[in-house]
Amino acid sequence: MDVAKYRKRYEARLAKVAERSEESAGAPFADENLEERVEDLLATLQNRDAPVANRTDALGALAALEFLGPRYAPFRARVKEALRDVATDKPRELRGQALELLAIDKDPYAQELLVQGLQEPKDALVPEAQAIQLLGYDDHAEVVPLAREVFERATGAAREEALRVLATDPDSEQLLSRLLKDKSEKRRIRELSASGLQSLNPGAFDKAAKKIVADEDDYNDIRATALGALAHGREARETPVDPKLVEAVQQVGESTQSRSIRSAARRFLRSTEQ
Repeated sequence: MDVAKYRKRYEARLAKVAERSEESAGAPFADENLEERVEDLLATLQNRDAPVANRTDALGALAALEFLGPRYAPFRARVKEALRDVATDKPRELRGQALELLAIDKDPYAQELLVQGLQEPKDALVPEAQAIQLLGYDDHAEVVPLAREVFERATGAAREEALRVLATDPDSEQLLSRLLKDKSEKRRIRELSASGLQSLNPGAFDKAAKKIVADEDDYNDIRATALGALAHGREARETPVDPKLVEAVQQVGESTQSRSIRSAARRFLRSTEQ
């Protein structure tokens, strides 16, 4: 799982929240009114009789406090306790945002709730796909066994998110290889499998990808993806050029009616000339 990517996406969204909070607050978080402002936000967030929209705005404003750096330190513990309180609240959007803020902070309580929801779907506070994403904020979390269970039982987004976790697990290499070769699998599953297998075992990926590229009965977009990955992998690893593969790619590029495959073939052939 690409934890850095998830963090970057989270931080970008948080920055937007900060901008909205600054506009709606009426005044910036100045030193003289910071404590009072935080008290008001916490009161609104934890007031279950308040409109959900107001509570959500308060949560966003509290999240924006992270950008205050050291000035936020005196309030961090109280905000975390408030987020833990809201994490099991009834409004789905509110608890989802609270869980995300806790998860990015690697909060054990939030992780426990997320794991419990994956183990007992009837008790889940957020959808399975989101739970796996949030657990992924902590690259040391023991999420692989759960991801394997979810992958076997789930469909759609949850299955894809589970596979993203498994794509970083060395013990899942055989699974990734099988999925990559399986023409009955969804394209996105095969693409994720290709990426994972190339990272875990470049040699095994190259072998599988070569067969896919030459298989005219396979999907053109999958063949193009495999061919592009072969070119990228060869460039990254500076591996020797395989004359038989070059010849095969030339033939595929000349005979195919697919623009994506022709483009990928040209890229691969250019990489062999460097």
